[in-house]
Amino acid sequence: MKLRLLRLSDRGIFDRYLSRVRRPLAAYAFAHIVVWRRLFTIRWALVHDTLCCFFENGAGCFMYLPPLGDADEEVLKECFRFMEEKNHNRDISRIENVAPQDLARFGREPFRHYKKCDEYIVRRKDMIALAGNRYRHQRNLCNYFEKHYQARMRAYRPGDRRAVLDLYDRWAAAKKQKGSDAIYRAMLDDSRQALVVMLGALSRLKVKAVVVECGGRPEAFSSGFLLSGGKFCINFEFADLSFKGIAACTFREFSRRCVSCEDINIMDAVGLDNIRRTKEMYHPAQTVPNYTVLLKDEAHRL
Repeated sequence: MKLRLLRLSDRGIFDRYLSRVRRPLAAYAFAHIVVWRRLFTIRWALVHDTLCCFFENGAGCFMYLPPLGDADEEVLKECFRFMEEKNHNRDISRIENVAPQDLARFGREPFRHYKKCDEYIVRRKDMIALAGNRYRHQRNLCNYFEKHYQARMRAYRPGDRRAVLDLYDRWAAAKKQKGSDAIYRAMLDDSRQALVVMLGALSRLKVKAVVVECGGRPEAFSSGFLLSGGKFCINFEFADLSFKGIAACTFREFSRRCVSCEDINIMDAVGLDNIRRTKEMYHPAQTVPNYTVLLKDEAHRL
């Protein structure tokens, strides 16, 4: 297996293979793969006309996605053999972000799988209209924000980088104070690393990003990109929550700008009930299960 270090210039080949599978999960976009390269060494290889993407750090090696293309059992076994050679802990050898329609590939020996968090899909038109009683809370928040603050949404500019990172740090610090979940705190730190990478390559990654200014200063940020399946995915959204209603208003106004799609993936709840409740308040039109695939215990080694 001839591995190549992932570079921004590889977007074209990833886009070609991602277009073959067209999945609604957030991971199925080059922008959501390459942003993790500060935390992982990311390599890829073409194996029998499938694209295989591996993430590696001090803990071991795993696949961020199933092989992209028409992967037969031999391709899958070759990928697991490669991971098994690198990993001391056999459960690290796994394939993440497996969509429901791909589980059939792994429905027989020697594979097993488990379900992770669902991802939430909302209708863009509903997020813009916020009509009816079920969106009354979000509508009231938007009305409050517009009444009490002079704000404007505009496209992110490179000169906003420092202000946006400072905003993220303030937002993350407030989140950490409210919760003691160590995993969530670590995820906030990891996400900042991904944000730094993304801000340095927005146009090359085809990421749409906006800020909301209050008093001439960015107080909210949102970004997203098109997925291979045609849905839009919002991957970052954070704000100074001392501005009541700013999060709801930012989401609504950013949804207005996603004119090329009908559905928006607002990602998962990372296993936290408070985030799950917030996402469910937007009454998702669809939830998409996300699976991890491993080898059965008796299958080691292939």
